[in-house]
Amino acid sequence: MQQELKNKLTQLKQAVSDIRELDDESRELLAQLDGDIKAALDTGEPDESLSGRIEQQAIEFDSQYPSASAVLRDIMDALGKMGI
Repeated sequence: MQQELKNKLTQLKQAVSDIRELDDESRELLAQLDGDIKAALDTGEPDESLSGRIEQQAIEFDSQYPSASAVLRDIMDALGKMGI
């Protein structure tokens, strides 16, 4: 399951790199989420706010960046299955 999640993080980085008009704030938020997800994987400890922050970013991306939004939702699902 961790490998699947790492693959999804790679997919997210690719999807984000393809978005030329993404603002700096969104890029920073995604970079922070990436780091927080990796930290949660390393510790195995759930971060209460992580799922909510991922969902919020997915909602914001829904209309303009559907592929990135879909990957974020996949990441959220994978974390949930892992109990994180």
